[in-house]
Amino acid sequence: MKAAIITIGKELLIGSILNSNSKYISAKLTDLGVEVLKQVSLDDNMEDILEELKTDSKKFDLIILIGGLGPTNDDITRESLAKFLDKKIYLDQTEKKLMEKRFLNNSSKMTSNNLKQICLIEGSTKLNNDWGVALGELIEYEDTTYILLPGPPNEMEPMVDKFIPNIINSTDKIIIKSLDVIGLGESKVEDTIRRLNIEKDNISINTFAHQGFTEIKIIGISQNSENIILDIDTIIDKLYTEFSEHIYSEKNVEVSQILVSVLKKNKLKISFAESITGGMLASSITDIGGAAEIMDSSYVTYSNDSKIQNLDVNPKTLSKYGAISQQTALEMARGLKKRTGTDIAISTTGEAGPKPSETDVGNVYSCIYFDEDKYFLKHYFFNGDRNKIRNRTVNSVLSQLLYVLNKK
Repeated sequence: MKAAIITIGKELLIGSILNSNSKYISAKLTDLGVEVLKQVSLDDNMEDILEELKTDSKKFDLIILIGGLGPTNDDITRESLAKFLDKKIYLDQTEKKLMEKRFLNNSSKMTSNNLKQICLIEGSTKLNNDWGVALGELIEYEDTTYILLPGPPNEMEPMVDKFIPNIINSTDKIIIKSLDVIGLGESKVEDTIRRLNIEKDNISINTFAHQGFTEIKIIGISQNSENIILDIDTIIDKLYTEFSEHIYSEKNVEVSQILVSVLKKNKLKISFAESITGGMLASSITDIGGAAEIMDSSYVTYSNDSKIQNLDVNPKTLSKYGAISQQTALEMARGLKKRTGTDIAISTTGEAGPKPSETDVGNVYSCIYFDEDKYFLKHYFFNGDRNKIRNRTVNSVLSQLLYVLNKK
């Protein structure tokens, strides 16, 4: 069963509200074995809605329209679908009596435009809205099922939970597994997977770039869940063999959360000396519950004087190589280790912009320091604005640390 989701409303297109409805209903449909192949947001424009319905009705078994069922003139979703199906709209008299009673009980006057919300398309099945006013409905027409749902999430979500499982009769099972990879970019991961040639007709393997890691998502669709699970497990085994220590999780969780767990498990203490990141590394760790067990201290050494006074960076190093250099990053981490005595000392220094001071914007160095015989210097170059460069530095350093710890 293949589905399209159409969300309707200008507020979605101009960014006034976040479209959480598509995400919610896509997850629900996937759990029910429905393959969601399209999501689109449209303006409150009948011509556009009709054109979309004309296209989608030829391709999908299920089309869900969300929003545009309210009382105002621009709420035209029901009218658009009725016109597309060449059907009439009628007022539900039972709902009218209930609405009149509600207004009477609230001592308020009912305006005529409220009646739009309790109209239905002829031949449809009514989906009662116990959380609001606008009715939902279901219509089956020429091998396609159409479902109308109100736009407010506090109405749409419970209606989805109540009605959709009883509507869907798909015999397919959709199994989704994720592997989270660090230390490799998405292009490298993608290229490696394609060379392995391990995809099957009913199993797709996709990659998604996140902040600091790449997600490998394996999606299988079959009527036989046992067979598809066995096939996916075989693929996962091959991916583990190929990527070995680069895989850090199967839960699609942030690197910082796993990192705190690894540090706690190994009873390691960590400290930071931050220049370009200005405390962001420490914050990313202390945001995680249980960080007190592994977090010692963080120094924000933004100026050269601070690097000299707090981390014993040699003034000659700063003069010869500059504050943004691998030599300075190493001395920052070494001085931090000496001052704090933690198991791991990490430094960052770089140029976030917007204007360069001593090097190109995006030039970043970090050092992960265990002792004089074991440290890891890393040079990055990031594109983007100031915030993006700083955030990418944090994510890259944490990912590098987790990768190093996994290799131990």
